[in-house]
Amino acid sequence: MLHWLWTYWKVIVPTKSTAELDAEHWLFVLTLDGLTYFPFHCVLFNRWWLLFFCALANVAAGSIIAFYSLYDILDVYFYGSQTKQSFTIGLQAYIWLGVAAALAGPVVEREGPRTGLTMATLLVTVGYVLSQLAVSATNPTFLLIGYGFFCGGGFGIVLVTTMCAVQKWFPDFRGFVSGVCMCGFGLGNTAFSLLYAKALNRGGLLDPVTDVSHVPQIFWSTGFAIVAVLVVTTFVIRTPPPTYIVNGHDIHCVPEAKVIDATLLDDEYLKVGMTLVNYDIVAHTELDGTDVQYFQQVKALSLLQCIFSTDFLFLYVAFAASIIPAQIFTSELAAICLGVFKQSMDTTNQLMTQGFASNTIGRLVVPLFSDALIRIFYTNPAFARKIIFVVLLITQVVFMAIASNATAMSFSMFRTLVLTTVFASGGNLALVPCFITDMFGVYHAGTMYGLALSCWSIRSVVAGYGFASFQVTRSSLGIQFQWMLVLLVVGFVAALFIRTNSSDRFFHGYQYSIGGRVICQFAFARPTSDTYAIEDVEDSVTILDRHNPSSTPSTEDFVLWKGDGAAGDKQV
Repeated sequence: MLHWLWTYWKVIVPTKSTAELDAEHWLFVLTLDGLTYFPFHCVLFNRWWLLFFCALANVAAGSIIAFYSLYDILDVYFYGSQTKQSFTIGLQAYIWLGVAAALAGPVVEREGPRTGLTMATLLVTVGYVLSQLAVSATNPTFLLIGYGFFCGGGFGIVLVTTMCAVQKWFPDFRGFVSGVCMCGFGLGNTAFSLLYAKALNRGGLLDPVTDVSHVPQIFWSTGFAIVAVLVVTTFVIRTPPPTYIVNGHDIHCVPEAKVIDATLLDDEYLKVGMTLVNYDIVAHTELDGTDVQYFQQVKALSLLQCIFSTDFLFLYVAFAASIIPAQIFTSELAAICLGVFKQSMDTTNQLMTQGFASNTIGRLVVPLFSDALIRIFYTNPAFARKIIFVVLLITQVVFMAIASNATAMSFSMFRTLVLTTVFASGGNLALVPCFITDMFGVYHAGTMYGLALSCWSIRSVVAGYGFASFQVTRSSLGIQFQWMLVLLVVGFVAALFIRTNSSDRFFHGYQYSIGGRVICQFAFARPTSDTYAIEDVEDSVTILDRHNPSSTPSTEDFVLWKGDGAAGDKQV
């Protein structure tokens, strides 16, 4: 069992056959067995088409969030009154989304995104068939299994598969493509919420339920459109070829002139589950730009080393702290506006719409700004993402501190707090995928992002179950602000301890430095033998590369590089 678990959490990147590479010159490719490929000779492949369809798949996945707008009407349809039973189905969908996202990463990387999206499409198809059966037979159990388990799990795989694919195809726009996909996820929530309200004859999301006659048409109609989008995206999605170069960089953001031979990289690293490559084997020059200065210092890591790193732990905690307040506000917004501030239904609906817009804008603008920070100021990519991440947390801390200390909060102040919080939450949600890719490499990005998404699911479930029967009053709201402030401060502190400096991250032990000055350092003991200890074999990588001792490239000399747990040794 332990051996199986160890093997499962180890990414072995597959090599592509000649038939697959030839077929993937075309946009739409069908394969039934992973060996034979049938391209549709109509449109040539372009990575921007892949981004478009991946974003469209994320719009489809966003329908899972919009399911909350069906809670009341499904209660009336199945039980005759608002019993809060359908609420459980939505939470089950969140749970299985997180589980599937956390577990699917290694499979998607080993088998490829086409296989991952095929699995997701099958799960979603079964889910919608069972959901339609539930409303046709008036049996909510089928809805719990179909939508809660199958659709939830399927959409979790969709999110991981599409994100890890676009990160590989767009090393030059990692933040932008992350924002586009997450923006699509948010737009899916908004679009399907409005669609459900229109189809069910509701003037707004908070208007009372008066007509349930159209419920039987909801699942087959939306399910057909969603499955169609996923099927087409399955034909389009793929990973780059091994020699892929775009705008002078490979998928690791390393300049073309410094890229290691694809065959050597595959044999020495990818086949043993190690990524990224130790780009210190390439000589530095004074003209090296933003990305290469960082990625040249990043050595190979196994997936388990990434998962159990302190950097990922702190990132997970900081990410949770950043998004939980927004989820609480979303679930309580109607009660706060109507009950605490005595606002009208129209004002409440307006604030909800503004919240959707603010969250969506944050998802697009924040990661795009991080890309600009890298390109304009020549910043370490991971450090640039961290700066934005921390700034958004500081913004939330400041606004929450003002709100928690206010003796008499006005509705305008509350509205500002809500819009700021959901903007920062959406921004960090979209920033995390490219942040993780810069930290842990493109071949581990899918798995690490899936694990981070489990945090998003957990916060939804905790907020749902924990606040389902919570009565919001002005005094209880003040208490909420106080513990949210504490949570945000914890997240801010955790974010500070995310190490983006290569000398810190790959120190043989634990090291944390600020501005080049070491603050704390705990070194681990090394084997005293001249030979490698048995337990170090798994963490060691050897690679043969050309040695350029001067500015004039040499084709005769070679360097043997040995990477262990701390740094590389060189033998000429």
